[in-house]
Amino acid sequence: MMMRCLENADVEDFIGLCAKCKENIIGHENGCKALGALYHVNCFVCQKCRDPLVKKPFYHTDGLTYCEKDYLDTLEKCDVCEEHIKERILRAVDKQYHPECFKCTDCSNCLDGVPFTLDATNNVLCVQCYNKKFAYTCAACSKLIISEDGAETYRIIAMDKDFHVACYKCEVCEAKFTNDEGKGCYPHSDRLLCHTHYKEAVAQ
Repeated sequence: MMMRCLENADVEDFIGLCAKCKENIIGHENGCKALGALYHVNCFVCQKCRDPLVKKPFYHTDGLTYCEKDYLDTLEKCDVCEEHIKERILRAVDKQYHPECFKCTDCSNCLDGVPFTLDATNNVLCVQCYNKKFAYTCAACSKLIISEDGAETYRIIAMDKDFHVACYKCEVCEAKFTNDEGKGCYPHSDRLLCHTHYKEAVAQ
């Protein structure tokens, strides 16, 4: 390449060799510089539509050069805004999003890098909104029965009500109910009682 450039150095208006066709570029109006190399104006074209790219926005990716329109056509579209995703792409629930477009259906908070879940109709929800809509409420403390540390959540059902495991205890002495004989729950008048206080309540 260097030898050929030297051979043509004396040619009038010789600019250099085209990086694409390897032929001489004669005259500044017939050449252009892009991507660190020289090209004929008619050689530096869009890979797809073949339009010249001189003085136009262009994109170079995977060794190929595209005009702006054809480059955008190679990109995926955001499932929410339907615009092309030019930078970082977020993939979730078999779809693609701009990170800023991936939001909770209820509160609209961005879920980029945040735990989320789906409801029965595949709406995307943050954990907080999901819990507000679907978590059970403890009949004893009136708080949601949810996991605090990501561990599996357990609830106890008694008298057609839901309870935290820690709240499932005698309403009088707060003794925890167990499966041991005489240590279980003895409901009475819509109250959770241990065996001792159940007997007292029945005797009254």
